[in-house]
Amino acid sequence: MPFPPKFSAILGLWISLLPLSLWADQQTSQYYLDKGNLYKKENKMETAIQYYQQALELDPYNAEAHNNLGELYARKNMMDDALDQFDKALQLQPDYLQALSNKSYALNQKKLFPQAILYAKKALAIDPSFGSAHYNLGMAYFLQQQYQDAIPEFKRAVRVFPDNAQIYERLGDAYSAQSRYEEARAYYWQALQADPTDAPARSKLGDTYLALGDEKKALEQYQASENLEPSDIAAHYKLADYDESIRDWSHALHEYLVILSVDSQQAEAHRKAALIYEREGEVGLALYHWDKYLEIVPNDADARQHMIDITKPLLTKKQEEELEKYQQANGIRPTPQAAPAAPTPSAPLVQAPENAAPNGQQAQAATSAGNGQAPSPAENAQTAPPPENTPTAPVAEASPAENAPPAAPPVGSIPTATPSVQLVPVQVEQPTPTAQIATLPK
Repeated sequence: MPFPPKFSAILGLWISLLPLSLWADQQTSQYYLDKGNLYKKENKMETAIQYYQQALELDPYNAEAHNNLGELYARKNMMDDALDQFDKALQLQPDYLQALSNKSYALNQKKLFPQAILYAKKALAIDPSFGSAHYNLGMAYFLQQQYQDAIPEFKRAVRVFPDNAQIYERLGDAYSAQSRYEEARAYYWQALQADPTDAPARSKLGDTYLALGDEKKALEQYQASENLEPSDIAAHYKLADYDESIRDWSHALHEYLVILSVDSQQAEAHRKAALIYEREGEVGLALYHWDKYLEIVPNDADARQHMIDITKPLLTKKQEEELEKYQQANGIRPTPQAAPAAPTPSAPLVQAPENAAPNGQQAQAATSAGNGQAPSPAENAQTAPPPENTPTAPVAEASPAENAPPAAPPVGSIPTATPSVQLVPVQVEQPTPTAQIATLPK
């Protein structure tokens, strides 16, 4: 049965307008994509994500929207979501260079290095000059400590992006990890030429100066890094180490307290602050930092025993008894008391018996005994023998205090931290790249 003429006309018009409707949706999707890109450049990630999601609701086949949404997920360290978006982009466009490189980056973050190398090489097979892929390939090698393979890739990347401080810094890291400090210093310096506000690069430059023996320049770089980024904990530790090496306890303590103001869970800063407070006689403040240290490192038995030892002089008799019960209940062995040194006798070491020899001979015998020497046979022969049943005078011996080792300090004395006289070269850590794919230009 044929449709009525009027209905057929309406149906035909609707069918003819359907492609136009789909085109309008795609145009609207492009609008949302453009808005997302704009907010992405302004680093307003949440707003950009919303626009990309709206673009994909209208056009789920938009490879660029999938890729850009994946980049933002990667910046938020949502690597599984990021990989899902990169995969969708590559399903729609298998030769999408940026998506291939970005997937390599995300795989690096998940420590899936063989797959990361594979996708970076896929991108370079399409375009050998694609700088982002060279960088991600270099990072895959670097994170596996394959520095000789990483360095050429970083150098290829920096030819494409000559003003990118991050790549210069990674080159410095690769050379520093091989103890090639002259080359490392040159690349850290180049990173600072590209970005003078790069606090980590400045701190690492200080490390290279320190490794090369130039403490003055190292200190200058550490201070500059701290000024650029007051929350740079590593720089504060390095300055504190230097202050301790020159026995400037006040400034060292200041650095440790600044560290704790940034991160109160820094156990080493609590421990160092406690030792300095002990040195200055501030036992109460020392106990506070020991307590905080043990909250973070509860299994440090030596620190716990030390805290008990410095607490004892402050306790009443009853509290001390309760403390001993606590130690016994918890299996804590008290620190052994130091043996008291033998007192120096005030009386002569040789006591002359009755009917002793004349005064001159007695004095001579006492003098010989005082010097730790036994009287000679001739002297003994001249000395009158003691009468029967009269106790013989003891033979003179050296005082135990003369040859005995120094007595241990009394329990509760304040330990003194002994810093090294010179700064110790810093072992440079292998950095983990930040989750910012867009730091490298497209």
